[in-house]
Formats: sequence, C-alpha cells, structure tokens
Amino acid sequence: MAKGKLIRPDNENTKAMIARAEFLDMRLGAIAGAEESLHTAVRGAASALYEDRVQKALDAMEVEHLNKARQGIRVALLRDAGIETVWQASRLSFRELCDIDGIGDQTAEKIQETIRQIEENTRQTLRVRIKMGEPGADETLVKTLYKLIYLTPLVKEGAKLHKAHHAGVVRELPLAKESQNGFAWVFKSRSRKEAILAGVASLSQRLEGPFGDGVLLGKWETLEKVTGSAAWADYEKNAPAYYAELEKLGLDWAKTDAVPGGLPAELAAEIEAEELDLTGLKATLRSYQTFGVKYIVHQKKSLLGDEMGLGKTMQAIAAMVALKARGETHFMVVCPASVLVNWCREIVKFSDLAVTKIHGNDADALLHWRENGDVAVTTYESISRFTLPERFPIGMIVTDEAHYVKNPDTQRTKALLKLLAKADYTLFMSGTPLENRVEEMCFLVSCLQPDVARELEAVKFLSTAEQFRLQLAPVYLRRTREDVLTELPELSEKEQWCDLNTEEKRLYREAVLSGNFMAIRQVSWQVEDLRCSGKAARLLELCDQAMEQKRKVIIFSFFRSTLTKVCQLLSDRCMEPITGEVSPAKRQEIVDEFTRAGDGACLVSQVQAGGTGLNIQSASVIIFCEPQIKPSIENQAISRAYRMGQVRDVLVYRLLADDTIDERIMEILRDKQNLFDNFADESVLGDESLKPREQNWITSMVEEEKKRLLAEESPTSPESKE
Repeated sequence: MAKGKLIRPDNENTKAMIARAEFLDMRLGAIAGAEESLHTAVRGAASALYEDRVQKALDAMEVEHLNKARQGIRVALLRDAGIETVWQASRLSFRELCDIDGIGDQTAEKIQETIRQIEENTRQTLRVRIKMGEPGADETLVKTLYKLIYLTPLVKEGAKLHKAHHAGVVRELPLAKESQNGFAWVFKSRSRKEAILAGVASLSQRLEGPFGDGVLLGKWETLEKVTGSAAWADYEKNAPAYYAELEKLGLDWAKTDAVPGGLPAELAAEIEAEELDLTGLKATLRSYQTFGVKYIVHQKKSLLGDEMGLGKTMQAIAAMVALKARGETHFMVVCPASVLVNWCREIVKFSDLAVTKIHGNDADALLHWRENGDVAVTTYESISRFTLPERFPIGMIVTDEAHYVKNPDTQRTKALLKLLAKADYTLFMSGTPLENRVEEMCFLVSCLQPDVARELEAVKFLSTAEQFRLQLAPVYLRRTREDVLTELPELSEKEQWCDLNTEEKRLYREAVLSGNFMAIRQVSWQVEDLRCSGKAARLLELCDQAMEQKRKVIIFSFFRSTLTKVCQLLSDRCMEPITGEVSPAKRQEIVDEFTRAGDGACLVSQVQAGGTGLNIQSASVIIFCEPQIKPSIENQAISRAYRMGQVRDVLVYRLLADDTIDERIMEILRDKQNLFDNFADESVLGDESLKPREQNWITSMVEEEKKRLLAEESPTSPESKE
C-alpha cells in the first residue's frame, strides 16, 4: 500500500456493511441447514392430516359400532349421556366413562378396549389422499410440500454460497468492527490500519457480488410466503411430485403396494434389493416406478404391462440410464411410427442419454448410432432394413406396443427377433391387457424367456387362476392405476408429437407462406385422405387404447372441418358433434347419450361449445386435435371431465406436429399459463389479458415461421447443404 495518511473508513457505511454481512451470513447459514426443518414441517403437516382423517373416520361411526362384536355393551347408556359417535366415546377417560349412570369398571374397560381395536383397524385400513382445495390440514400439507419441493434446490445453492463466503466474512467482520472506534484508530500501527482497510475493502467487494445481491434470499422469502391458492394451483398440475416427496419421507399412508399380488415374496425381495444408479435421470420416480425399473434390470428379459398413464416410458428410460451406469453403451427403442417423435423428446427431456432417430432406410443415422452409442429410436417398419455386424452388442432393446409383434409369421416380428438375439436386456411394453389373450401372451413370453413360456403352455388353460399368474411373474409385471395411485383422481397431461409426411409438409408450407394462421393451425388435418394424417393415426390409436381400458373419450378441436374428419375416422363410436350451432338443450341430450353409451364411446366437440356449461364426468380421456391459443380455453374444456364427481383419473393428450408452429404455440402457452398461475386464481384474467396483444404475437409468430421455412429452403442454408 502506498505511503501517506491512512484514512479511517466512513463510520456509517461500514456500520451498514457490518449489519448487512452479519444478516446475510446468518440467513445463508440457516438456509444451508434448512432441509431437515423442511422435512420436519412436512412430517408434522402429514401427521396432522392423517390424524384428521382418523378422527373423521371415527366420527362417522355411530356409537352403536361399539357393539358390533356382540360384547353386550349397552350403547344406549352412552347415547343418553350425549355420546353419538365412536370418536366422542374415544375422548372420554376411564373415570368419565364410569361416571355415566349404568356403566361400571368392567364395562368401561370393555368400551375402551373395543375403541382401541376399532381405531387400530381404522389406521391399518385407512387410505389417505390430499383433497383438492380443502382448507385446514390438507392446505397446510400442500403448502409445506410446495416449500419442500421448491426450497430444497435453494438449500443447495445457499449451502454453496455460505461455504464460499463464511470463512471470509468471519475474518473480515472483526476488522470492520475494529475500524468503528475513531479514538483507537489514531493509536493503531500502520500495518494494523492497512490490515483493517484491506478487510473492509474485501467485505465491501464481497457484498457487491453474489453473496450480497440478495437474489437467493429474495427467492426464498417469496416461496416461503406461498399462498394457499398458488400452492393448490401447483399441486393440481404437479400432484405426482407431491406424493413422491411423501413417499421419499416414508409417509405413503395410502399403503400402496408397488409389487403386484402374484409376485412371489422371494423374487420381490431380490428385486427390491437391486441397486440402481439413476444419476443420469432428470425426474423423480414414484415408488412403484422404482420397483418397475428394478424388475426390468433384475429380470433382464421382461414384459412391462402397466396400464396406460402409469409411466412405462419413464421406467424404460430409467432402466437404460441405470444400465448405462453399469457400462452398457448402445440401446434401441422400437416403436410404432406414430410415437417415434414422442420417444425422442421424452428421452432427451428426462435423461442425459443422447438420441439418434432412425426412420426408414437411414444408413447414415444407423452408422452414427453405431459409432456414438446411447439410444437409437426407430420403427417396426425400419428394423427390417437394418444391417448390423453379426456380433454387434446392444445393451437393451425396448419394444413399445409389443402386441404389434404377436404374429410370428410377419416380417416385422422376424426382424425384431433377429435384433433381440444381439441384446443383453430386452423390455417389451404394452398397456393393453394381455392376460385374457393367452396365445399372444405365450408367444411374447417365448420371445423373452422360453423356459417360462414352456411352463405356461402346461397351465394356459388356467389363464384366470393364481397358478397362471405365478408362472408369469418372472416375466410379466402389470399394475393398474387404481393399484398404485390411490391418491386418485389425478390429472395427467401428455404431448403427442407426430411426424408429417410429404403431403402434410406441402400443405403446411402453403398455409405458412400464405400467412393464413387458421390454416396453419390445422396442420396434419388439411389432408383429404385421413390415412395420410399423422395426427389422425395417433388419435385413432389413443381411442383404441381407451376402448381397451374401458374409458370414454372427449375430442376437442377449434375447427368444425377437423371435427367432421374425426367423426369420419371414428364412425359409429361418435356421438353427434357439439358445435356452436347446437342449442344448450340439445348439447345436454348429446352428453346424456354419451353417458349412457358403452366403453370406448367418443364425444366430439368444438372447444368453445363443449368447453363450458357441461358436466361430462363419464369421460376420462381428453384429446385436443391442435393446441389452443389461450390456456383458459383448454382449462375450461378439461374441467368438463376433471371436476367434482370424477372417480377416474383423467388423461389429457395434445396432438402436436413436430417441426411446425405447434412447437412455438406450446412454448407461448406454457409461459402464459405460468403468468396466469402466478397472478390469477380465477379464469377472468386468463380470458381478458390476452385480448389487446393477441393479434400481435400471432402475426409475429407466423412471420417467424415463414422466415424459418424459407431459410431452410435457401441454397445457402446449412440444412440444404446436408
């Protein structure tokens, strides 16, 4: 430091710095150690909710319940004393019971023992789920879970920041405080003054950086003050994450069993003991999904038959992640063409695995995968064109919709079996119930574990018996949503991305270049021949799956022309379409007819006409033929089925065209939905806030899409050179 007079730091500024640094160091230290307190808060709130449910269950039992075991308890004496329910009786002490006329010591003991047994049985059989929108204990638990989910990442950030700065703050604060005494400053040595000035300067610099900017504290304080409505809004969209957190803390009061009843205890124990390294997975698995992944890895060759909506795709991705951690390098997913894009997107979204899409006779893509590894995603039609070295090792082959290869004589089945010979692990997937299709089941099992298939042949006439299920257990794992998601009803939303063929691309390009936004939105539905529509193909598959699972479907579109084509596609499965021209009375007649109709029935409606004023709880699958331009429109449409009285979980599918304006619309909708969730409890803002600027962003989006297409067609563009 240069010679000359050393000036004492400004007293007020230094005092403020000291106070700020002490506060920040204390708060960051508290945040760094907050994880356990977050866990404690959730456990406390969960316990309160559980006890609330126990109380309600006992309070719903009339006092006569005490004498169901015929023990001679004179419940009339309790009623005369104003005791109406088992809960009220449980609140009485032994002495208070004896004070009731006609009840002696023995009877009081008998009453208390009976109450204890009833309460114990209630606790053993009670299934608890969070009741959406319920104030009190439900809301308290949802808010504490919200904080656990969104504050936990900040705990790690806070710990990192505190560790980086705490030692420095501890060193600098005494020096800064030492500068506060003006009288003492005069008598300090030059070297001491230099040390003090350096400490103050360092503390000042520290407060100007990440330690002092207060960004993390601001986020923490905002999340800590979450309102009930904001927490409920997030829970409604993200309920599985909330239940996953409860499961991680050992608070799965629903008493779900991830293991199906037919699995032998010894095998189940071996599977549970399987260790997984899921570091490369970007998602939190439910307990039943974790068991599914362990089953897949432990059994090596298996058929996952979980019901639609339980996350078979996620379990398959997690299995590939776990196997890569063990040294496997090459994986392959074989699926119908209609879900090819969906698989690619899901793998990238939920894992660190790289994806190579191989569609048709794409030798370059196949070579790229051979050289670089990770996951090849391809179709049944493509694999017959593959040329792979005789001994080329594949770590795992995942076969989606495995019932597509039920016929051993087809080309696709022969091509798949040839590939399976190269794989160490094989996973067949099918949400279609196979138990009652014994011949199909036996063939699929023979592709996986021939020894098990031979044993099945001997007992296949017992296809509905426990013995048959036990024989299947080593190769077939199936759970229904009711088995493992006892917190139902639940809303599950899935994007279904579809590839465009040449004709669809041509019509889409014409619509974009003409600037016709309405025509652009009808991408994949403009074709005259529905066999050329990727969205139509996927819609038909979803409706077929719904029929298999005894569900009914509502299909929404903004466009009447699209609805006409949907009705043509589905034929007699459809009710009369609901449009804006159908009177309210007639709409209700159509809904009543739909309610009476059998499984697999489809209600087709314009989204504006069917999105309000109707209760359609009999449906549990909703399909949007194109993305809507307002979140509120979709929300209102979904709420027709996802509402009070709905006893089944609701599956929402959005049909989207890959590499089109659908992608940009979905990005904008997600942003808008977040704004609505943060600032509005009701749909009023959702309806009104878009109006002034709606046309502007639509025009801008169409112009951007036009530029993108023209750039791709330009001879100088990178795409044209490839």
